[in-house]
Formats: sequence, C-alpha cells, structure tokens
Amino acid sequence: MKTNFFENIAQLNAPGFWKIGIHHDTDGRFVVSALYSPQETPDPAAKTIAPLIFRGTAEEMGEGFFDAIVQPVQQTAGLYSTIAEYSKSIAAAQKKVTANAKNTKPKPKAESGDEDEEIEVGEPKPSTEERKKNYFDTLKKVVELNDACKYEEALAILPSAEDYPDKKEELTKRRADLDRKAAQYKQALQLFDQPAN
Repeated sequence: MKTNFFENIAQLNAPGFWKIGIHHDTDGRFVVSALYSPQETPDPAAKTIAPLIFRGTAEEMGEGFFDAIVQPVQQTAGLYSTIAEYSKSIAAAQKKVTANAKNTKPKPKAESGDEDEEIEVGEPKPSTEERKKNYFDTLKKVVELNDACKYEEALAILPSAEDYPDKKEELTKRRADLDRKAAQYKQALQLFDQPAN
C-alpha cells in the first residue's frame, strides 16, 4: 500500500514538529487532531496554540485534510517567526535595563530630624521584582499544566487580572483560551468514551 502522506507534508514547505492524533470509530468516521510547530520555543505564548481538529470519513479526510491545513500552518510559521523576533528584542531590552540599573546610583537619604515617618501596618507588600517573579513562575506552571492537558488546574492557579492590571489583556486571553481548551478536552473525552452502537 502506497501513501503520499509524507510527500504532502514535504510540499507544505514547513519543516518543524507535528503532533497528530487519529481516532477511528466503528462507523468508519475519523477524528484527527493536528498540531504543528516550526520550532521548539520557551515562549509561553506559543504553547497556547490549540490543535486543529477535523472530523469526517476516510474519503473526506483524504480529499480535504491537506487543503484545510495549508493556511493554518503558514500562519503558525509566521507567528513563531514573530515570537523569535520578539524574544530577541526582549533580551536586548533586558541588557539595556541591566546596564542602566548598574549606572544609576541611589541618592543619599536626607538626615531624619523632626520629620514624621510613615509606618506601614499589616503585611508588607511584595516588591516589584518579587511580583514579577511570582507572576512569571505562576505562568510557567500554567503553561506546564496546559501542555499536560490539565486545563482546570491551570485555570485554578492563573493570576487574576485584578491583581495584575497591567497584564489584564494577556490574562483575559489566556483565561479564555484555557476555558475553550477545557471545554474541547471534555468534549473529546466524551466523544472517545461513547460506547459503540
């Protein structure tokens, strides 16, 4: 039996990593999950991409699968290109910030005399650096849970947009994406757990 599946993959001219899952039921229908990434990247944004899911008969899959994935694969390759450029610009900016921080000397405090000093009551607030570290550590854990298809757990620890108003848009998008994936995952589980007729 000869197949041109790999020739079709090569014709996409999109080298990278493919994760393809195929479910074939007793009625002759297929559910195919395909996830393409052109490169490995540590960027959490890249890990939010959901797989493409197709349903149909063997004939429908044979005729339409590759036509259906051409545009999404090209978009994904473009996204990763943008992410790589973004990561490089972030690294360059961090170097500049570090260099500027080393060159900036703290101003000496004036001798305290009769001036009243403010006293904070309650728990001390974490510093900006601690907040950033906590935020990125939590997002890293969210990405790991996302990769393990533990969407409910990821949603449970996702930081609140109220706690990080400067990250509101990113957190809102991430929450919507995790909600969508959790719903798709539940639906897929139900689909695969259905008894054969």
